[in-house]
Amino acid sequence: MQLNSLNELENWPYILKVNLILSIFFLILTFLFVGLVIALRILKNRREAHRAKFDAKLIDFFNHFMFDDDFEKAPELGDFKFNHLRSSYDHKLAIKQVLIFDENLKGESSAALRELFYGLGLYTFLVGDLKKKAWFKKARALYAFSRLGISVPQELVLPLIKSKKAEVRQQAMLYFLNTSKENPLSFLDELDVELSLWQQVFIENSLVNFDLEVPDFARWFNHDKSSVVIFCAKMVVSFNQFQNIPLLIDALDHTDAAVREQAINSLKIMEVPDALQLMSANFPYESPSNKRAILYAIKKIGTVKDLRTLAGYIHKEEENLQIDYYKVASGFDSEIPVHKLLNLDTITQDWPDYQNYAQRLLQGA
Repeated sequence: MQLNSLNELENWPYILKVNLILSIFFLILTFLFVGLVIALRILKNRREAHRAKFDAKLIDFFNHFMFDDDFEKAPELGDFKFNHLRSSYDHKLAIKQVLIFDENLKGESSAALRELFYGLGLYTFLVGDLKKKAWFKKARALYAFSRLGISVPQELVLPLIKSKKAEVRQQAMLYFLNTSKENPLSFLDELDVELSLWQQVFIENSLVNFDLEVPDFARWFNHDKSSVVIFCAKMVVSFNQFQNIPLLIDALDHTDAAVREQAINSLKIMEVPDALQLMSANFPYESPSNKRAILYAIKKIGTVKDLRTLAGYIHKEEENLQIDYYKVASGFDSEIPVHKLLNLDTITQDWPDYQNYAQRLLQGA
């Protein structure tokens, strides 16, 4: 019977044989996929059950360790470590509970929590993660050390400022901000990529909210990365470092237009009229954005003469700049009857006549 079936199969057309083979293949594949889904579900349920049970053990042990005066810490600590912290997953759960407890504890309890952290070998575990190649393990370890304010050898963290992964760089910065007692921004010396705007914001917030020592930002005005120089120019204003005004004036000649724009804005906020001469001299060669910044700097700290000087360097096709000039000039209405001389609807056509008018006034005609 079997021989007859095989003989019949051999006599099948080629296309039917292919269909049979593919059907069997996809049937096996379906069974394997369903089996894999079931196995993963079982594994997940077991892991969740283990996590819930282990979390309960951790919480109970932590509470006894920190709050029970009769608790024999040394032997119980060793017993818990060797009997319960058996896998990498167990260590991760223990670290998570330490971080949760740390959010709500201060003083002596916080010190006891750190004793737990070291005693359970969690410090050693995380240092091991810092030495591994996996970027997410490095980021996770840095996050934990940063949250707990625990320092590790600098040679393990400093190279991570240059990591190709933004997440690792960000956690390394946060680590230095949270653990450095002096010069918390020393990592900027090692930075070889641009600071993102978000990173600049959280660094500034850290300096303000964590009561960190504010460094002299003059240190990084010659940094290779323009974003670092821009950040320092902002911080000079935020922390009233008036001694660095000469560096802001020097930055008006920086090769990067974005740095020059920030220098213009910082000098405007700090109300440094001595900088207007260099701003005006650079105006003809500046980008439209920087020209606009200079106009509004004059509005705050300049004179009508400063404004008239620039009219000749705003070209007929630069309508947006002409409108900005009109708005700034409106603030000097008693000296510049701009509403009579220019009409916003026809400002491009009227501009050459206004330039001639401003030039005659400058020449004393």
